[in-house]
Amino acid sequence: MSILDCVPGSSATTKSTDMPKRLLEPIRRMLRTGDPAATIDRLFVSQHVQDLRLIIAFALIAVLVVLFFGLAGLIFHVWTLASFGAFFAPVLGIFGAVLAWAYQAGSARLGIVDLFACEIDTLCRVALVVDSMRRSIETFDRGYAAGGGAGNATSPIRHFTSEENYFPIFENNTRDLQTLEARVVVNITAFYTYMKAVRDSTRALVDTPLSRTRTEPRPDKVLVVTPWQEATRNVIYMMFLGLESARKAIKDLVEFEPEQAERTMVILISELEAYHFLLDQFPEKDIRYQRLALREEAYGKLVSRLCDEVKAGRAAECVPSIEVSQWEPALRLIGELNHKYEGMMNRSSQPPRFAANV
Repeated sequence: MSILDCVPGSSATTKSTDMPKRLLEPIRRMLRTGDPAATIDRLFVSQHVQDLRLIIAFALIAVLVVLFFGLAGLIFHVWTLASFGAFFAPVLGIFGAVLAWAYQAGSARLGIVDLFACEIDTLCRVALVVDSMRRSIETFDRGYAAGGGAGNATSPIRHFTSEENYFPIFENNTRDLQTLEARVVVNITAFYTYMKAVRDSTRALVDTPLSRTRTEPRPDKVLVVTPWQEATRNVIYMMFLGLESARKAIKDLVEFEPEQAERTMVILISELEAYHFLLDQFPEKDIRYQRLALREEAYGKLVSRLCDEVKAGRAAECVPSIEVSQWEPALRLIGELNHKYEGMMNRSSQPPRFAANV
């Protein structure tokens, strides 16, 4: 018995009752390997190749119909066995060609899905590993250029020039997105657009004059920010929107549940930290605060569902003692994810830190 058979809700399990899946289920059982990454297994269950399964299902129905009438003709002596074979052999040949085309098209499409999932996940992991969100927030809180550094109040420290291409998959495979569903394309495109906006905002940040004086709260407890702080906040905001889009894209692209949960949690750790910061940045009447506040309930449900799903999946998984659980990477992230979420929920106990433009 494979691990996939032990994991409830595995991507290898036929969740849907749609006709193509039911019709092809006997073939899937004969051909499956038990490996969640195997192309042949994914072709029978992935949402990204539903149209190809539909084509194969109709082709199979056509073959069965021809076979039925052919056998009926043999029974009633409408034609001989030789004539039936001469007629039915090309039908099988066409069906085989359809299968070969569908396998190649499906394999290529799943390859594109994996490429985008890998690039998006890698970029988000880099952001978490280097702790870019916390560093950006600390930079904003500092709010001014520390003494002894280069630069002055009228000129930036240095010029920012970004010539590296951090999105090679997106740049070289944009046309292949046309084969994916609209929702998937929207989330992928949104992620890369926000990431490019982060790069542009970083360029604007470095080119913004630094302040040598600390900002102080006004009597109404509204913190007046410098143009440099505002530029820093814009970077964080773009990063937050990019992470949110990345999480949605990962949900669409990654279908093996242990990997989907782990990658989602990696993104959420940085995303919640940015969300916590941004909620304190705008008055309640500000449209930006209102849009941010809409997400709060959804975050609670998402974090709770993820933690429950990971724990249940690990408890139900059949893993030999010599192997590592598929759910273990996600299980180890539960503590940090809950810490970030609780910090966001406890923000009301902290002093207000709204920001206003100067």
